[in-house]
Amino acid sequence: MYMLLVPAIVSAVLGAQLVLSLALLKGDICPGQRGRFHHAFWVPTFAWLILVPSSFFAILPFLTLGIFAFRSKTGKTRRSGPIPLLYIANLLGVVTWITILMAEGGLLVVAGILQLVLLGTSLGHGLLVRARSRLQAFDTLLPLASVMAFMGLMVFVASVAALSHSDIAPSQINAFVAGAGFGLLALAAQIWHLMKRIKPTLWRINAGVLFMFAAVTCLNSVVMG
Repeated sequence: MYMLLVPAIVSAVLGAQLVLSLALLKGDICPGQRGRFHHAFWVPTFAWLILVPSSFFAILPFLTLGIFAFRSKTGKTRRSGPIPLLYIANLLGVVTWITILMAEGGLLVVAGILQLVLLGTSLGHGLLVRARSRLQAFDTLLPLASVMAFMGLMVFVASVAALSHSDIAPSQINAFVAGAGFGLLALAAQIWHLMKRIKPTLWRINAGVLFMFAAVTCLNSVVMG
């Protein structure tokens, strides 16, 4: 089970880290929001530790992102901490992501790109909502990106299953159907605020993240055969 979760975890952690970095560096945020964003970076920081058994490279983004989060001011200040260190942490995160996916197989690299968008935007949106972000564009764009990435992942997995296996096992069919079901539940939770034209709620976004992890885990089992 851990091996099925590893591609999903590393894609979610790196994607969320990149979403937070983009919001922090490019978003029009007030000093109070900036401090809450810095708090949010602790989630991907410690999440990298989960991946150390899979790749020792994961210790590098953990250390660099941890130093950035530790040295960043979390009060009402415009200081954003050592920004060059944040860029280094993102670069090391990308290297670790590639290393882990390459070890799992070439097909997972392609699937990992879609998962990076899918899970990264899902978890990143949850962290932004938790930080009480006022970046309304992210509340719209991130769920829509999840929808597009999930559609692409479903097509990719179906194509891999059809081309790689002349006789598809019932377990793979069940995993694909389960992945589709969990994914639709996740998308429903993530775009609910768009359909109802209300503010996103943390519990609903988090439920969507959990459902999406379950969906990707099922789909990874199909790709890995």
